[in-house]
Amino acid sequence: MKNPATVSRAASFLIIFIIYIAAFFGGFLVLYLLPVLHPLLSFLIVDVAATIIVWIAGLILKNASAYDPYWSVLPPVFITVWIIKAADSFTIAELLFILAVFIWGLRLTVNWAMRWVNLGHQDWRYTMLREKSPKIWFLTNLFGINLIPTFFVYMALVPAYFALSGSKSSSVPLFSSHLQNLPAAAKYAILAAGFIFCIAAVILQAISDRQMDDFKKRTKDKSQYIEVGLWKFSRHPNYFGEVLFWWGIWVMQMGIVPGAWLTVIGPAAMTFLFVFISVPMMESHVILSKPGYADYRKRVSMLVPWPRRAR
Repeated sequence: MKNPATVSRAASFLIIFIIYIAAFFGGFLVLYLLPVLHPLLSFLIVDVAATIIVWIAGLILKNASAYDPYWSVLPPVFITVWIIKAADSFTIAELLFILAVFIWGLRLTVNWAMRWVNLGHQDWRYTMLREKSPKIWFLTNLFGINLIPTFFVYMALVPAYFALSGSKSSSVPLFSSHLQNLPAAAKYAILAAGFIFCIAAVILQAISDRQMDDFKKRTKDKSQYIEVGLWKFSRHPNYFGEVLFWWGIWVMQMGIVPGAWLTVIGPAAMTFLFVFISVPMMESHVILSKPGYADYRKRVSMLVPWPRRAR
C-alpha cells in the first residue's frame, strides 16, 4: 500500500468503513461458531475478535488510530443486537437505551470524523508511546491502545445487558432481591433520571468540544491553554461528560433491574480509566509545553465542574 499520508480523506474514510464492516462480520462469525456460553461471555469474545481485526488493519496501515472510532461504534451495535435477541414487544426502557446510546455514539463518532485528517493521521499519544518505548510497541498497541479500552467499554456496557435482559425475563441473575422489590414508580423515576444523565452528558461533551474548537481557531499561540466556558470549572469537561454518560447507563439499569447493583463495577472502571490513565497522560504532555498550567491544575477541578479555587 502507498504511503497512508497520501491517501485522500474520502478514500481514508472508505477504508476505515470497510475495516469496521469486516470486523463486525468477523466478530459475529465467531459468535456463530462458538459453543453455547453465557451471552455476556459470548459477546465479550465477539468484542475481542472484532478488536483484533481492527488492530491487524492498523498494523497493515501503520496507524493505531484505526481503532479510535471503535469506542463509539461498538456500543450501538451491541445494544441493537441485545434488543433483537430479547425478541418481544418493544418497551419504553429499550427505546430510552437506544436513544441514549445512539445519540452518544453518533455525536462522538461525528466528533472523531471532523478531527480526523486521513490514514496518515495518528493520535499524538500513540506516537509518543511508540517513540518512548519502541521495543514494546507491539504489546502497547495490542493491549494498551486496543484490547484494554475494549474491555473497559464492555464492562461499562454490562449494565445495559442486564437492563435489556431484565425487561424481558425474570430469570436475570440478581445480586439483591430486596432492591428488586422497589415500587414501579420508583423504578421509572430512576430510569428517567439515568436517561437525563446520559443526555446531559452528551450535551456537556458537545458544548465543551465546541468551546475547544473555537479556542483553537482564535488562539494561534500553542503555548496557551483553554480557560473559558466549561473549561474554567473543569480541566477536562469532555472527559467528565464521558464518565457521566456511563454512570447514566448504570442508573438506567438500576431503574429496571435494581437488584443487579454489582454492575456498578462498569462505570467505576470507566471512572478509573479517565482519572488514573487518560487525564494523567494528557496532562503530562500539556504541563511540559504550556507555562502556567501547573497553577491552573491547582485552581481548577480535574473532572467535575466546580467553582474555581482562589489563586
